[in-house]
Amino acid sequence: MSLRDRARDALYSAMNTDDGTPASARRATQVASVAAHAAAQHGHAGTAAAIATLGAAAVAAEGALSVYVYPPGDYAGFREDGKQ
Repeated sequence: MSLRDRARDALYSAMNTDDGTPASARRATQVASVAAHAAAQHGHAGTAAAIATLGAAAVAAEGALSVYVYPPGDYAGFREDGKQ
């Protein structure tokens, strides 16, 4: 397996869960949740609300883009070992 294939596989596994679904929305909500909680604990309620809103926007954007930009199906691959 070439270095390019290993780099692509590492990036793919960082961006997707084990079953192939996108993980960016999940990670965005986790980061937003932790940051909003920390802001709220330190008395920054407005900042916490803004961070939570950004997390919700990330989920909405990912959901909207995954339906229209990345429809399910078989796509061409560029792996040297024949796997897709």
